[in-house]
Amino acid sequence: MTSAIDRVGSRTAEGGRSRDAQASRQALFSAAQQLFGQKGFERTTLREIGEQAGVDAALVARYFGSKADLYVAVVAAERLGSRDPAALVGDEPPYSGLDHMVEEVLRRSDEHGPGPILQALVRFDTTDEIREAAEARLVRRLVEPLSSSIGGDDDTRARLRAEVSVAALLGVSLGRSLGWFDQIATAERAEVVALVVEALERVLGDGTDALGLSF
Repeated sequence: MTSAIDRVGSRTAEGGRSRDAQASRQALFSAAQQLFGQKGFERTTLREIGEQAGVDAALVARYFGSKADLYVAVVAAERLGSRDPAALVGDEPPYSGLDHMVEEVLRRSDEHGPGPILQALVRFDTTDEIREAAEARLVRRLVEPLSSSIGGDDDTRARLRAEVSVAALLGVSLGRSLGWFDQIATAERAEVVALVVEALERVLGDGTDALGLSF
């Protein structure tokens, strides 16, 4: 039988591991910010990031995925003015619905311009590794949860509707940032949000009231 002392000790150990993990992730993130800024993506190695952070470089895979994933997170943090790696690796709260998702994507675009994900996808000088990481992040954060919410993971029709919806939303976001169309660029954000939500609801159908999405 587990004693009260054992249970307290277990919780204390778990709390300690959680704090250690958070500290390690923050150290890796900070080291990557410095080294990527000084040397760029190609010339920075995971070993150097680990040595700078004072932790095992293998932890990059646990907390971020890959060097390219870490790079995308660092660039995103710089664009959003965030120093918290948790906000860039999926720990931010999910969108509460389609209107919330559209509002947040357009708000970030209005305030910060095209984000690093879009830039990585559309720039010709992006390395294949970074582009693949950006694509995977976009699918993981928006397409897959949206597809699952309207039809399930194995529903190819739902996946297509989700991809069309995300592509349309990001296209409006990019066009608004770059001024491709006068009305999209100058209209009040609330009006654009309402129109985009109305259009996406037609594509997506039911199942968009409570989306488990984070971008």
